[in-house]
Amino acid sequence: MSITTTTTLPAPVQQSFSYKLLSVPTPYFIHRIPAMLKQMPRNGGTTLRMRRYNALPVSKVPLGNSGVTPPPVQLTAVNIDAEMDFYGQYIILNEQVTLQNQDPALNEAAKRLGVSLRQTEDELVRDMLAATASFINATNGLNADNPTEMARADVDLIIRTLAGNNAYTIADNIEGEDKFGTAPIRDAYFALGSTDLIGDLEAVQGFIAKAQYPSPMHALRPEWGSVSNLRFLLSSIGSTTPIASLLGADVYNIFCVGLEAYACIEQDGYSSQFIYRPPIYDSPLALNASVGWKMAQVPRITNDAWVINLRTTLST
Repeated sequence: MSITTTTTLPAPVQQSFSYKLLSVPTPYFIHRIPAMLKQMPRNGGTTLRMRRYNALPVSKVPLGNSGVTPPPVQLTAVNIDAEMDFYGQYIILNEQVTLQNQDPALNEAAKRLGVSLRQTEDELVRDMLAATASFINATNGLNADNPTEMARADVDLIIRTLAGNNAYTIADNIEGEDKFGTAPIRDAYFALGSTDLIGDLEAVQGFIAKAQYPSPMHALRPEWGSVSNLRFLLSSIGSTTPIASLLGADVYNIFCVGLEAYACIEQDGYSSQFIYRPPIYDSPLALNASVGWKMAQVPRITNDAWVINLRTTLST
């Protein structure tokens, strides 16, 4: 008896396509959150100069009745320069991809490029902070490395240093409410770090998880919790320096930031441009389309005393 099977008569195409595309792993972009956003004017050169006037001394000596005019004080300022840089990325798609593919390849290319743009911005800020921010090594942990893992005394030192440098907090306090298992949250500086620190962070004395905030809606999506006057924002692309400790372990950089500590400067008319060129612009046969982004920007610390890199390792 002759039986017709899928071996002798296979389906014309032996696969089915799921029209619901799978999620793409995307990190939280945390490093631009505390930044000041500034604009570089068009036709204004390549460098944005930012100026801060220095504080004047106090005057605690009474003028008296002598009629003698006291000497004047001098007004001084500090200039901080930021030179613009340009970045870009693109994809070339053959016309047959968009003509014959079952999934919307061009739409997905645009989405992936959008994530690439934002991640590029975030990592530029992260790398700038890692390279230029002043740092304090954690020394109060128990792993016998240098730096050690994070401890409460290290957090207190960071807060004391920022407050002593007159850095303003970024986040307002969250008042306590009559809810089980919650606690009031202080006004706070932001601490930006890696998700690898979750275990050590939760072990720090006084840690309050985001779920224990009286009003969790006041927390940011990447926020993990708070310790004293530091609220921690964590990302899988947080800053790490490989094999940099005394014992050869990876060092994790936690950027502890006050208000207006650093800026991200964008170029007027050149900020986050999305560019699509249909195949007609490619060649005489119009074979390929292209889609891409380009931008001009630069991150820059504006006050070195208001951003501190707490360098830690992991507990053993």
